[in-house]
Amino acid sequence: MRTPTTLLATAALALALTACGSSDSDTPADPKKLDDSARLACDDFATDYKAAQTQQARIDLANKVNKWAASSVTNGIADNAKALARGADASAGAWQIGADAFAQACLDAGWKS
Repeated sequence: MRTPTTLLATAALALALTACGSSDSDTPADPKKLDDSARLACDDFATDYKAAQTQQARIDLANKVNKWAASSVTNGIADNAKALARGADASAGAWQIGADAFAQACLDAGWKS
């Protein structure tokens, strides 16, 4: 049988954990603005884009970008990162279309180099 002190301590701990779980990060981000995940994806893309000359380098870059972009709520970032990955597996022309669309999504969200 649990003592009243144990029950009270358990209730206090549960209340404290609940309070820690609610924060401003639970509020949805503005999808028109660059969130942290989008900024990291755009930064990685901009840093490594020119060096991605081979198909394997393009695939590696697309994977790196998608690591961040998948969790972004910024308009166009996650979807265009997926298109970037599809283009990396396809032709150079498909890669360019995906790269242009991803870069534009970054710029539209307010990303600056």
